[in-house]
Amino acid sequence: MLDLLREIERELGGHPDELNEAERRDAAATRRAVARVVRALAVVVALLLAFSSEQLVTWVNGFEVGRVQDRVVAASAAWNALMEESGLTVPAGTVRAEVDELRGMSWPEVRTRLENEKARGREGARLLRGALFDGQG
Repeated sequence: MLDLLREIERELGGHPDELNEAERRDAAATRRAVARVVRALAVVVALLLAFSSEQLVTWVNGFEVGRVQDRVVAASAAWNALMEESGLTVPAGTVRAEVDELRGMSWPEVRTRLENEKARGREGARLLRGALFDGQG
């Protein structure tokens, strides 16, 4: 009897639990996409741990008081000290200072600064092209 039911299911399009080839490909593509997202998140976490360790200390200081939380706060403070010794907190401080400076500017000052940066970029590209062409001659 079960054989007869399986035969009927195959004729009607298969068992609902069975995946056809397109569904298998979709499932494989989904697994690959999830794996890419997980890898990207791991890279972001590593970069944040290295370059934004002072924000980690601020964040964990908001935890409730307890033995585990105290250890996490101590570990994050030690990590931040290690990153400061290595000089890895400098880029975040530099970016933060630039953003603070931009926040204090008026719109005409921002436009002027953007125009100066564009001109600087064009000048750099011109110098690079000149160096390339001079090296070929």
